[in-house]
Amino acid sequence: MIGIKDLKLFVGVKEEYNIARRKGMKIVCALNRANGFITHQSIVGWQGRGCNADNPYYLFKREDDAIYLNMVDTEDSKYINDEMINPALEFIHHHLTNGNEVFVYCSLGESRSPSIALMYLLEYNLIEKNSNTFTVFKNNYYPNFYPKNGNLYYIKNRWGI
Repeated sequence: MIGIKDLKLFVGVKEEYNIARRKGMKIVCALNRANGFITHQSIVGWQGRGCNADNPYYLFKREDDAIYLNMVDTEDSKYINDEMINPALEFIHHHLTNGNEVFVYCSLGESRSPSIALMYLLEYNLIEKNSNTFTVFKNNYYPNFYPKNGNLYYIKNRWGI
């Protein structure tokens, strides 16, 4: 679990979920499915390879203390969109401004969860938006940042970097 900047925002892996819960942290799950762990699939209850698009929680399910994203880690940005990301960023902002710690996790802590942390920094102008943004984030905030192209393309397109 790595803290981001001077915020109460932490990024990590699925195995740290229970630690975060015990600490009373608010949760952003960026993991669509993984057997034996808390994921979008385990919370929403879908079966098979993917959630049905007609499910009311297809993109995310928000609860008071957690939001579970159906975030697929892929080379294609079509699986990441504003309708999923905006609620996650709003959830993080709401809880950070109310003094809560927020834990964002995915499977390996390399792509989805640090990408969401970077998106938060970009959305609230806490990191400079330029061609060096990804390098600055990796070098100064989260050294284990190895995003898939889907996340990179989404971030580049949305924030113009």
